[in-house]
Amino acid sequence: MWTIDKYLFEAEQMGKELGYNLHTRIIWDKENGIAPAFTVRFSHEYLLWFYKTGKLREMDKNMRGKFTTVIREKSTKHSKKPIKAYEMIEALYPNHDKIELFARNRRDGWESKGNEVTPQLTLRRNGNQ
Repeated sequence: MWTIDKYLFEAEQMGKELGYNLHTRIIWDKENGIAPAFTVRFSHEYLLWFYKTGKLREMDKNMRGKFTTVIREKSTKHSKKPIKAYEMIEALYPNHDKIELFARNRRDGWESKGNEVTPQLTLRRNGNQ
């Protein structure tokens, strides 16, 4: 779940209320940010990593420790998320279904839901389409 600093605690609470456990917060350093309205330039967002069951799904063991909790990638256009976040998830979970909610664009191998994309089922179940 993506959120900005202003809504961090509300987003974490929403995840909890939906029955998810917070694994970690990943910070996206946008290397620029919104011009300061009051005091400082807001140049980061949070990617909240939640999981539903009692423990995390098994990830690719070869990818453990290959990523940090900070993604550094310059933002390009409003609400477009960093490519590095997708690549991290794909590397950690190469054989799992992936879905992006509130998506603004499509990505191969992902189910995308959002008012800016047309529905298209791409999820796999046990390796089958």
